[in-house]
Amino acid sequence: MNAHFQRSPVRQRGMGIVETMVGILIGMVVVLAIYNVFALAEGYKRTTVGVADAQTTGLVAQFILSREIGNAGTGLAIDAASLVTCRLGDPNWVSPPGFFATAGARAIRPVPVLIRDGGAANASEQLIVTYATPVHVVNSMLIVDKPMTVATDPIYVQSPNGFRVNDRIVVNAKNAAGDCELTQVTAVTPGDSLGNVTTGMVGLSHPPLAKATYIPTGATDSANVLNLGQVNESTRTLFDVTGNQLRTTDLLANAPAVPIAQNVVLLKAQYGIDCAGNGIITWTSATASGVCGRNYTPDDFMPAAPATAAQGMTTVQYAQWLSRIRAVRIAIVVRSDEPDLKDPALVGQTATLFDCSAHNATCQGSIAINNTTLANGWRHRIYETIVPMRNAIYNNGT
Repeated sequence: MNAHFQRSPVRQRGMGIVETMVGILIGMVVVLAIYNVFALAEGYKRTTVGVADAQTTGLVAQFILSREIGNAGTGLAIDAASLVTCRLGDPNWVSPPGFFATAGARAIRPVPVLIRDGGAANASEQLIVTYATPVHVVNSMLIVDKPMTVATDPIYVQSPNGFRVNDRIVVNAKNAAGDCELTQVTAVTPGDSLGNVTTGMVGLSHPPLAKATYIPTGATDSANVLNLGQVNESTRTLFDVTGNQLRTTDLLANAPAVPIAQNVVLLKAQYGIDCAGNGIITWTSATASGVCGRNYTPDDFMPAAPATAAQGMTTVQYAQWLSRIRAVRIAIVVRSDEPDLKDPALVGQTATLFDCSAHNATCQGSIAINNTTLANGWRHRIYETIVPMRNAIYNNGT
């Protein structure tokens, strides 16, 4: 008898709709968790990178301004006694629109740093930094030949190696009108106006001078020429902040502004004045502050139509006044590249620039800024430094 085995049907197993939906739900929760972790990590990264970028920007901006202000007055301070006699405005000595309160061309003056006050705590200052870069001569050279007949005649000086083609020069007539003019050397030739080759004497060709008063009266005349250096090296630069950019403008070349640092939201600057020549500094903004009995606006340093010098001073008093500017201090406020709108601490921010240990009104020249500058949702860094006016100090022996 044969045994018959009956196989029971195999039950099929799998995922039903309920299991599938639960799996999808778990996957979505995991993705959401990962996304939140990623978003949090990305936020921390952006904050760190933003702060690091702000620190880098602030350090670069501070370095550039400190270097330029430290060089200010080179080639000018040593010749200040001659340049303070310049009184007639020269349109070649370009000034940016709105920098001065009154219109008009300014005379060439040996002011190493000109500060234009922003007018409010949260408004940036503007600075004009001026210095020369001559290769061989650091002070002015006397014009030593007989009078020129026309304004295109070469200027003769006894300096065989002191001048090169494309040097910017200031011609100072040393006359009663105070005529000074910025021009450029187009050729350097040996000899004098009579064709004689004189040891060490060279003729400096130039574009036509604007006024016939730039004609020396003879070999004993005190008219002179100051070399500012090559056209791509001599410096009269405007620094300003526009649209959160720190910019430079080459005023000698009358060139357009060039951005050098992004995310700079404020630039403040003040003069350090040594009133009594004893090394004690009094800080003042570039306003009619009356510190040490003087005002410090650009119009006071470089008036549009000076009589003898600024503020009724003689040229000697004016030179002494300039020598009392012993330092410039600056404050730069920079912000991160991107805002952090979730941090409640970044709302209603305030800070004090040029603060001191007393943290009150006794802090000389301190400036309180608010969220007009320190905008909500942005991280900011503040950099401050003091730059000695070393060229003015060295050339005055103090």
